[in-house]
Amino acid sequence: MKNKVIFNADDFGMTRGVNMAIKKAFDEGILNAASLMVNQQYALEAVEIAKQRPELDLGLHVNLTNEYPTLNAKKLPLLTGIDGKFKNGFVKLLWLSLTHAKELKKEVRAEIEAQILKAQSMGVCCKHIDSHRHVHMIPLIFKVMLELKEKYQIERIRVINESAVQTIRTNQSKSYLFDGGLIKYFLLKFFAVLNGYRSKIYFYTMLYTCKLSKDHFKKILVPSGYDEVEVMIHPSVIEIDQHHKEDIFDLNVLSDWRTKELNTLYDKSILNNFVFDAQYPFLFELYFKIEKFWFERLSEKIRFLLVGGFNTVFAYGVYALLLIVFRMPYLLALIVQYFITINVSIATMRYYVFQSKGDIVAEFVKAWGVYIGLFVANTIGLSFLIEALKVDALWAQGFYLVFSTIVTYLLHKYFSFRKALKKNKDSVK
Repeated sequence: MKNKVIFNADDFGMTRGVNMAIKKAFDEGILNAASLMVNQQYALEAVEIAKQRPELDLGLHVNLTNEYPTLNAKKLPLLTGIDGKFKNGFVKLLWLSLTHAKELKKEVRAEIEAQILKAQSMGVCCKHIDSHRHVHMIPLIFKVMLELKEKYQIERIRVINESAVQTIRTNQSKSYLFDGGLIKYFLLKFFAVLNGYRSKIYFYTMLYTCKLSKDHFKKILVPSGYDEVEVMIHPSVIEIDQHHKEDIFDLNVLSDWRTKELNTLYDKSILNNFVFDAQYPFLFELYFKIEKFWFERLSEKIRFLLVGGFNTVFAYGVYALLLIVFRMPYLLALIVQYFITINVSIATMRYYVFQSKGDIVAEFVKAWGVYIGLFVANTIGLSFLIEALKVDALWAQGFYLVFSTIVTYLLHKYFSFRKALKKNKDSVK
């Protein structure tokens, strides 16, 4: 397959300036894709522009954060306020996905599906799907998007799989250190890992979101394993929008960077600067080779013994450090050690042992339940060994950890990650 570069403009339909920029960038530059916001004021104008350009790869830019929903707001009490507009940003949606998962999932599914159907009613064949403010990367929302992607046979979904190492190697600008770009990158990359979905398309520009210029395209390293790369970009003709400020809900659309991004799309020589099958630095290449060997050659039980061994040593080391260096009472040291090491244990078990792709929240809750039960047993056992049998505190904890390692494996395999493992087995059959 020939290597392909997708320059995708987000926010299509949001303002007249954005629509004009996408039109000009396609006609005169290298733009070849756009994501439509069907519930924005100038969506119909955007569709007309797209219909006159059938080669423009059009997708859906799901919007759950700004202006009005597609459905009646009364049907979306978690998503909308008394004014009928969306009321939540990324952080609030993330919080709701943890505290009101069932209700939020129902509303999100209904609204996203309504946006897909509205796009179809406008004559748009959605070839790809992503979202405004990247809210689809929130695990609960991502799961809904995947299900709807399959239902409506949408070809691709945007995944934040950019390698910060590769991007930083070829870019002089360190703006991501000061404008929140690095924090946003790590947050979305973390969610991408939790979502467990592997896209065949490499994503570029998360570190420099909405702040792209020609200098960011002098050399783009696309890691091996990807034949396509998507560049997310936000062009606009800000002079048009400055005369229609009443239509604007996000002042970022008037940023000079919108003009710089449009000008970047006029430079066709940029297409020659994408280097496919780029190698990582030595240590990263070594890690990927080890990971490949890990999953392909080692059985689940061997992986558990190795990961469990690491977690046991790590937990024991933290306990010893708190006990000896910080001179904590043994029960306080145990409590602090659990809170420090429990999430590391769950994350490593989930990925490096069971390769689970189940509901991350549900699995973490169940795994926490396992560790709370083990903690209670640990507390009782440790107290008995130390107080009744007069065993040294370090030796007592060591005895317990050998026992708990076996029990942990069984509980995780048949309780914490059971649903996901069952699905994997069924799919093999």
